[in-house]
Amino acid sequence: MAGLQPLHAAGRAALLLAAAWLAGCATAPGPDAQISGTVISRERLYVPPDALFEAALVDVTREGYPPRVLGRQRIDPAGPLPYMLRIPYRQADVHAQGRYEVRAAVTQQGRLLLDTPRVHPVLIDPAFRHVDVILARVPALQATAAASVPLRQTYWKLVEVVDDAPVDAPAEGQAAAHLVLQRDAGRVSGSGGCNRFVGQYVQEGGQLRLSRMSASLRLCLAGGGSEPAFFQRLGAVAYYRQQGRTLELRGEDGTPLLRFVAEEWGAPRPEDDEPPMQPQ
Repeated sequence: MAGLQPLHAAGRAALLLAAAWLAGCATAPGPDAQISGTVISRERLYVPPDALFEAALVDVTREGYPPRVLGRQRIDPAGPLPYMLRIPYRQADVHAQGRYEVRAAVTQQGRLLLDTPRVHPVLIDPAFRHVDVILARVPALQATAAASVPLRQTYWKLVEVVDDAPVDAPAEGQAAAHLVLQRDAGRVSGSGGCNRFVGQYVQEGGQLRLSRMSASLRLCLAGGGSEPAFFQRLGAVAYYRQQGRTLELRGEDGTPLLRFVAEEWGAPRPEDDEPPMQPQ
């Protein structure tokens, strides 16, 4: 036709790429499996009319790394308990040797109201895609009054050693500096960016004590440079304070020692549908 000019090679390549991208979007597989169950409470709880319920299926196979979200469920507004648990996910995202959990919470305007007091593991075999989840009231504490995520079982990534050098990148192949306060047996675990550590903790109200800490003895020539200061300050922790998705650990006199940010199931992360990668 008159007036039409032939496409240059670059233009043809761009059209082909666009067509391929559209075709990929059209054929992207959606959820083909579902975790079902009931969300209940052992006590009579009031849920505000503007509260939000959220549950997620998370992959916790890679110890030392943030859990990967495989599927979510949101009920907004949450309404009164109980809730029917329905978490869609892709069967191709799970494997027989993996470890998976369901995590759930109720929040109001970003403030945590109800949480799961124990771990809810899931067997992905088609015959066991059912789990009943228990929610409980979050204690009314000054230390957690502004918290958006639970203190326990959250992956707390270290972002600042207060009044010290910036947090160093982890050594090659190692997890970023972090800690996790496990729900069971008062156990704490984490990494300094080079060596992993385990220990015990006791939390009473706004007080938090870490003890019996032991770490591996790996020598990292590059990365993990802030590890010695991190480990030293863990032993001086006496109090904690949460604000939104941040955690601050403080000394005996209330002086801030360490600051963390939550990297876990509740975070709106675009990589939820991508293969797990080492945190930067």
